[in-house]
Amino acid sequence: MYFCIDMKCYFASVECALRGLNPLTTPLVVADESKGKGTLCLAISPYLKRMGVKNRCRLYEIPKDIPYIIAKPRMKKYIQIAVSIHQIFLRYISADDIHTYSIDEAFLHVSSYMLLYNNPITLATMILKDIKNELGIVAACGAGDNLFLAKVCLDLKAKNEKNNFYYLSLEEFYNTIWFHPKLTDIWQIGKGISKRLNKLGLYTLKDIALCDKNILIQEFGVIGEDLYEYAWGKDLTTIDDIKAYQPKSKSYSRNQILFRDYSKEEAWTPLLEMLFLLCIDLYKNEMVTNTVSFYIGFSNHAKSFHKVISLFCFTSDYFFIKKVLEENYKEVPLGAIRQIGISISHLASSLEMNSLFDHQDDKYLNLYHSIHSIWQKYGKNQLVLGTALKQESTLYERNKTIGGHNSD
Repeated sequence: MYFCIDMKCYFASVECALRGLNPLTTPLVVADESKGKGTLCLAISPYLKRMGVKNRCRLYEIPKDIPYIIAKPRMKKYIQIAVSIHQIFLRYISADDIHTYSIDEAFLHVSSYMLLYNNPITLATMILKDIKNELGIVAACGAGDNLFLAKVCLDLKAKNEKNNFYYLSLEEFYNTIWFHPKLTDIWQIGKGISKRLNKLGLYTLKDIALCDKNILIQEFGVIGEDLYEYAWGKDLTTIDDIKAYQPKSKSYSRNQILFRDYSKEEAWTPLLEMLFLLCIDLYKNEMVTNTVSFYIGFSNHAKSFHKVISLFCFTSDYFFIKKVLEENYKEVPLGAIRQIGISISHLASSLEMNSLFDHQDDKYLNLYHSIHSIWQKYGKNQLVLGTALKQESTLYERNKTIGGHNSD
């Protein structure tokens, strides 16, 4: 048996708990108001959700007749409390049986603990009570005989329960979840997959289960086989499998939403700054790359621009990649730019890539070493690119953030 435990409206609940407020009765928004009314809300309290406010809305989208508290994000604090929650899990469950799915959600494999706690309700209640009593955060727990059932149970059943616990049997799955009218509510089914399923005439999990498996595989590949299994309430993946998984390829990426419209010339500055940080990441992890891609998103729903660039060699040299990127950036159309992103993929170990086709200059590697050492000791803002002096630079501010949000 598996538990899937989620902290309800985690960031907003933390802010309410730190203020001694009840998130179920407090209208609170986690957002950085200094960035304007167009800033995205990181989270809203359950109270505001009941009032019809959407979780990932912008400040200006909250109805003016609803009074609310604005809390500036504090990512370090959220991470600290997430660690405390994990420590509560460890009182009852071995670390080998815990998979942290996100900062506010975790899977627990509890089958071998039932002899100690008699039944799943007893164990779940103890964990949820500890989280509530010690940290002031309300959590919900979905339970099922596999990871998929536990997650679906959490999303569609447990969060609406007064006792915040719900067990979903396979029989009930067929009687209820099979007919759930909105596929995007189901774990692992996003808008894109849902649209493609709809084109095949599939609108519920029952439709998918009764569909020819080969049709799903032909349309979605390996994902089609997973969808078929999920539709029957099956999931052979275990937490041991997740912990043992090694991706065939790795990539590093950075992206940001700009807080005003940038011109093409202005957007070049933060794009370069993100490239520089990625090159330091490569050095730090002793990796090199031969593929760079970048993304430009425009305001007013204009068509975005995306390009993948194949380098003729493996490298982590910022100055070399910058020249190649600059040539390709010329293709970006003019317009009001609001989103930028850059990623590096097809990575290889720098310790193994010694050939005539490498582009690694020792003086730049020594520079990266010095920069990384200074950052570790004094912080990233003690040594930055000269572009940080430009008005359009976002480097100083982003170095103060975690995941793009205020870290204090």
